[in-house]
Amino acid sequence: MRDETPHTSGSWWPFAAGVLTGAAGLLLLRALVPKPSLDARLLRGLRRDQDQAPPTVLVPGILGSELVRPDGTQVWLNLRTTVGAYDLNLPPTLPLSESRDTLVPAGLLGVDAALPRLFGFTEYADFLELLNDAGFGTNGAGPGKHVFTYDWRRDLVESARQLGHALDALADASGNPDARFNLVGHSMGGLVVRYFLRFAGAEPGGPVTWAGARRIENVVLVATPNGGSIPSLDALLNGNRVGLSSTTLAPSVVAHMPSLFQLLPPAAAHPLVDPQGEPLAADPHDPGTWERLGWGAWASPRHRRREDPAATTDPETERAFLVAVLARTRAFHAALALPPTSPCPVRVLSIGGDCLATPARAIVPERPGVPPRFEAWTRAEAEFLHEAGDGRVTRASVLASHLPDANADEPGCGIPELSRVVFGSADHHGIYSEPTFQSVLLRMLLRPASRRADALAVPQ
Repeated sequence: MRDETPHTSGSWWPFAAGVLTGAAGLLLLRALVPKPSLDARLLRGLRRDQDQAPPTVLVPGILGSELVRPDGTQVWLNLRTTVGAYDLNLPPTLPLSESRDTLVPAGLLGVDAALPRLFGFTEYADFLELLNDAGFGTNGAGPGKHVFTYDWRRDLVESARQLGHALDALADASGNPDARFNLVGHSMGGLVVRYFLRFAGAEPGGPVTWAGARRIENVVLVATPNGGSIPSLDALLNGNRVGLSSTTLAPSVVAHMPSLFQLLPPAAAHPLVDPQGEPLAADPHDPGTWERLGWGAWASPRHRRREDPAATTDPETERAFLVAVLARTRAFHAALALPPTSPCPVRVLSIGGDCLATPARAIVPERPGVPPRFEAWTRAEAEFLHEAGDGRVTRASVLASHLPDANADEPGCGIPELSRVVFGSADHHGIYSEPTFQSVLLRMLLRPASRRADALAVPQ
């Protein structure tokens, strides 16, 4: 007798394939179809003076710069890195300045190739399209537009120093050695810009000199995690999946990226809580916290990810590297939190989203050695794990509300250099395609350069 019962064991494959194909098509459509934008003709008054506006330089965030081999072949991001065919791992070498490989930064991710936009990197193409529509650098007319790309894996102080060299080179190329620029720092790029504004390329530990202001007309900080971002801890402990690859940004790979540690929230932001939601006296910047909780280089073999073939077999080397990276992280955050003794000599605008539930904390289990949990299992956990933000960076982080000066400020902002803060409804990657933010951004960037020498005088 022939069995007429439907064989359901494999019948779901065509359905699943159809769903996946449809989802891929929607992602492609979302990435490639132009988005509604501000009509630049509405800025007639500003555009009359746009030739007097200073050039704009974009500083992208983490993952935002292409990385290429010395021969120019692209490594990040391409099809091979989405299946784990290239190792982005930096060596755990001390001092940190010697922890490097042969990759160098190249172009801006998601601008020239469609693949990065399929992975959500749409913001930079949106930004450059906005500037083009507003007349920046069109046929040699209007204010110039430039991009500073850097190795987003490495120390942010080093990146700020390189930003200074790049601005000096642009000034020399323009024939104006005193040239100033509008700097737009997106996400982690905003931290690079803030450090440069405060100290230029100096090492942490000195007073705020505003040494970078000699090259700055205006600063725009876009979705900048001034108070850190809890997803960075998730990435450091669990890695980030890239396409089909769980090895390209595996925990052992990102554990060698100083920049990712510099995105960790400080203890004052109370990023770690117990299962009941009560803040823990645990500092993510302190190696003692990592050792006590069994994280990273102190994780037991039982809790290390099996799919992480890049994991080292020398835990002492890993621990020494982690201690050095966390010391650098503490110094970096202390430098950005340092109260200045003089007012900031340039205008600084901060824009961000605050209409989405955004990860703000992680639950640390009571048993040592068990990794923290970043997802809510109950409605009560969702209440204390999330805050208002853009899906990646909370409003409190944008404002650095953990700093003491925030208590005296009505919006709760702890950053003394901020002249203005604007919040609205946009996610972390869609802020440049939202018309309200487009208007605010262009009205800042198209302002004629200041002619008041005293407004831009830098304290000596």
